[in-house]
Order: sequence, then C-alpha cells, then structure tokens
Amino acid sequence: MAERKHWAAVLAPGYGGTSEQPIVQAMAARLAQSGIVARPISYSRARPGGDLGPELEDVRRARDEALRAGAQRVALVGRSFGGRVCTRVAAQEPPRALVVLGHPISPRNRPRPDDEAALAAVRCPTLIVQGEHDALGPLDVLQRIAAINPCIEIAVLRGVGHQFGARQAEGIERAATWLLEVLQR
Repeated sequence: MAERKHWAAVLAPGYGGTSEQPIVQAMAARLAQSGIVARPISYSRARPGGDLGPELEDVRRARDEALRAGAQRVALVGRSFGGRVCTRVAAQEPPRALVVLGHPISPRNRPRPDDEAALAAVRCPTLIVQGEHDALGPLDVLQRIAAINPCIEIAVLRGVGHQFGARQAEGIERAATWLLEVLQR
C-alpha cells in the first residue's frame, strides 16, 4: 500500500470560486490533518462559460502535477460546479476516488443530461455529500443514478440546501473520513 505521504487530492472550487473558497480551504485543512496532500486549484478563467473545456484541463493539469510530484493515489474533490467538472474528468479518466460536495446536477427547469450521463459513467468509488433540500441537485435525481451505479454513495446532510451552512463541518468530516478509507484500500 502507498504511504499517505504519497496520497493527494485535487480540490476544485464552486462556480466563480478560487482555491481560496472557504469550503475548499476547510476541506484542504481537514485532508492535510489526515496526511493527504491537498491541491486546491483556481480556474484559468474567472467566469466559466457553457464549454467546460478549460476547467476540465485545469483539473487534469493539477492531477498530472500531483502525479509528477510523486503522488501514487490521487482523488478528485469538487464543490458544486467543481463537482461537475471533476465528475466529467472522472468519467473519462477514473481517479482513485471522487468526492462531490453539493452536486448541482439538475437545477429546476435546467436539466443537465450531460452531467447525469457523466455521473452514471463514473467507475471509481464516488461519494456525493448533498444537502437534503438542495434545489440545484435534488436527491431523487442523484438517488436514481446511484441506483444504477454501484460506485456511488450519497451522504445526506439533513435540514440544509446547496449551501451546507451549519452542517458544513459535518459534510467535510464525512467526506474526509470516507476518502481516507477509500485511499487505504
């Protein structure tokens, strides 16, 4: 088994966010406590458009940098929009694990069939931490996809929506604990 010092996680922020996004920083700190090298990224463009190409390349570049730096096990972790991006990368090039903190898979009146297809295609251990009342990512959509893809687990944060609010620390802890367990396999 690879030593923890050889484990890394690329952390992709939400829409318009940077590596300094508070939830990304909190997740990075928690992973560092577990001995996982956290690599928060900022996107190459401040306001992504409909084409996710540049953001996909940003995540791939960070993953490749982690591998060049000696990481033997690399996970992708994305917050909201970053989760969409990481899922797309994972569907094509499976990492050791994927974590999505609030997946905006199907906002009301804005279905995202490409995101649904990408999530259904993921073949690595995947955890989605989702607010019970997340209007951008309804649980029924995620549960439908998880029912056909045994790689997906969903951790529900009760009483919150897309912004985890008072349950953010719980969501980060659940994600970090799960990720540590998966990377040890």
